[in-house]
Amino acid sequence: MPKSLIIGMGIGKLYSQVLKDLNHDVITADPVAHADYLYWEDALIAHKSFDTVHICTPNFTHESIARKLANYTRLMFIEKPGLVSEAHWKKLIYDFPRTRIVMVKNNMWRDNIKQLQSLYESSNTVSFNWLNQNRIPKPGSWFTDKSRAFGGVSRDLLPHLLSLFAALEPKYDSAVWLYRHAWQRFELKDINDSDYGTIDPNGIYNVDDNVELECTTKKQRCYFKSSWRTLNKNDI
Repeated sequence: MPKSLIIGMGIGKLYSQVLKDLNHDVITADPVAHADYLYWEDALIAHKSFDTVHICTPNFTHESIARKLANYTRLMFIEKPGLVSEAHWKKLIYDFPRTRIVMVKNNMWRDNIKQLQSLYESSNTVSFNWLNQNRIPKPGSWFTDKSRAFGGVSRDLLPHLLSLFAALEPKYDSAVWLYRHAWQRFELKDINDSDYGTIDPNGIYNVDDNVELECTTKKQRCYFKSSWRTLNKNDI
């Protein structure tokens, strides 16, 4: 039975159920939520090594945890957006060549991916949108602090759209990018409520909450839009 360690029981709860369904022995660690261990260090002492490790903690903790655990697992999954930059990713992979390290890109494995591929191939113009009416994650917390989140919606929702694009476009790495723009539309004082977490009025809000991209492939012209907050009633 494969042994898997999950660190962080936010989205980690979903990972836990999936892994249990795959007949994994799941060990969890989280100092706040209910878990087998408060700290992953204690889990490592008890179990010595793991077949897979899943890092589901705040963005700014990803790299330090990954570096401390990489020698104790064959396969490591890091929740998006992963690390702060491409250079950090390359350095991590170079430093631990015996461990496969992957950023979680779950939209590449949707049940309807074959249908989406067929639609994509038959289209000249394709729009990838994730627009929320009012869903800024925990305004004022680490989610909206650039020094800890690395960015806002561009690091939270846009990776899902880009991973879906990679699944639909075989030559995604040869796409020509025509336009990239991420901007901060709101300030913390503008946010009285959010459908995704409580507000810390004394916190920090200095990240992008809207982003737009445009590219061309050999056949398609693709547009990407993601937003945490539009206040449009039709957005979900």
